[in-house]
Amino acid sequence: MLDTKDHRNARHLTSDFDGNADVATRRTEDVLAEIDSLQQLVETFDDVSAIPEHPEVRCLSNSRPVETQACRVCAQTQARPLYSIEGVTEQLVVCENCGLGSLSPLPDANRIGDFYPAEYYGSPSAKFEPLVEYGVRLGARLRVRSLVSGLDRGSRVLDVGCGRGVMLRALLDLGHEAHGSEISPEAAAGADPPARIRIAPDLADAGYETDSFDAVILWHVLEHLPHPERTLEELNRIIRPGGRLIVAVPNFASWQARRTGAHWFHLDLPRHLYHFTPHTLTRLVSRYEFECHTVRHFALLQNPFGWLQSWLNSISDAPRNSLYTMLHRGNSSESKCLSARQRILLRTAYLLGLPIAGAVSLAEAACRRGGTIALTAQLGKPATTAPMCKDRVRQTAAIS
Repeated sequence: MLDTKDHRNARHLTSDFDGNADVATRRTEDVLAEIDSLQQLVETFDDVSAIPEHPEVRCLSNSRPVETQACRVCAQTQARPLYSIEGVTEQLVVCENCGLGSLSPLPDANRIGDFYPAEYYGSPSAKFEPLVEYGVRLGARLRVRSLVSGLDRGSRVLDVGCGRGVMLRALLDLGHEAHGSEISPEAAAGADPPARIRIAPDLADAGYETDSFDAVILWHVLEHLPHPERTLEELNRIIRPGGRLIVAVPNFASWQARRTGAHWFHLDLPRHLYHFTPHTLTRLVSRYEFECHTVRHFALLQNPFGWLQSWLNSISDAPRNSLYTMLHRGNSSESKCLSARQRILLRTAYLLGLPIAGAVSLAEAACRRGGTIALTAQLGKPATTAPMCKDRVRQTAAIS
């Protein structure tokens, strides 16, 4: 048995053990609290540094010309800052010589990747609400039928920046050999298996053979590319002599761009690295032996909606491009934050305002100031194979 002294020593040992355990517990709790604080700090930093899918744009009035990267069209290095972008250090500047708009400084590939959140691409099978998605696919079929009219059945057609392959499906239905190139495998998910798609960081890396295509389409793609001149040079190589090039971009000189300014839907900053006018686009394309045949200014899917969303951006209390995000099937955080009142007003404006926007779009296109530039050109380099017959280069109308 333990005597009194032994009992006292045992109590002291027990007390010391309990005290050390309490200290260890408090230290563990302190460490866990510090970890939680660090996690909250990291999350806060991520929230601050994240680039919104549709950041607000502010006009930089009375700005002076600054030194920038050489203009892709005229090599001028003086440009005037026009717009700043929420959460982005780059600005949209306009060349003092030719009027090309460009993002400055030009971001590198990793930086450009940050501009495309996962919800930007939508679901592989459908990007928009069912009724809107049906309209998009119907419009794509009408567009492709017009753009490739005159091509023989079985012609090899490449869609650069094909995305989920909406136009590729239309090409297949017309009996053509449909090819696509895309930077992102996520963007190309859901494309029809018969379409032959190559994933590559640049068109030149896709490895297409020389003189291998009868026609190439870049539908609202060229403005996303950091080096459009390199893409056009590669197109000169892979399109066969007499082959067709179709390029569509937003029109930086359009009525809707001029009238709505920083609210213009098709600015799509910072993803649109360049903003072309008819003059700058035809000048750039012509440099690579493409002879421009037609320049159209109406696109059914782009122009009316561009007017409507731009108007809403200027008058609505909802975040920028809210109608677009609401119709988008990705359920982005920006769409989820809309109130019931905002959703009702946007839906009403969509139903009632779209016919009016369509009429205005037709008027601006008739005056050659429409919101889209749709250019059709023929490659005029010396022939190494039999050229296209004359009826295969008919002028094409950009229906959508």
